Amino acid sequence: MDMFHIGKVEKIVLSKSKGVISADNTVQAMTRMWDNNLLLLEVDGKIGKEIKDGDYVIADYRPISDNSPNRKMRITKIVRGDLGKTIWKEFEKEHDKRKFKTESASAQPPMPYIR
Repeated sequence: MDMFHIGKVEKIVLSKSKGVISADNTVQAMTRMWDNNLLLLEVDGKIGKEIKDGDYVIADYRPISDNSPNRKMRITKIVRGDLGKTIWKEFEKEHDKRKFKTESASAQPPMPYIR
């Protein structure tokens, strides 16, 4: 199953960033995901020079291989402008619906045990 998630970049970490000592030239992005998780994700090398703080991005959550339970967790697309905002808002609405369901369910008193 292919799975991708929308996120919003909060901070870019470059190997040449002030305060960073790096063994490689990869780029990471501190990303707030649609479900409010905060992740540090690898940025695909093809778009590493283009990504900026505040960008909406799509992260590849597909398995590394058919035999692996581990996910790629890599940013593969930057989605700017209205398209990025629209996708983000739709996922936010979905998250709010799920959150409301969970809060509503936990607000109910526990069912008494019946023999």
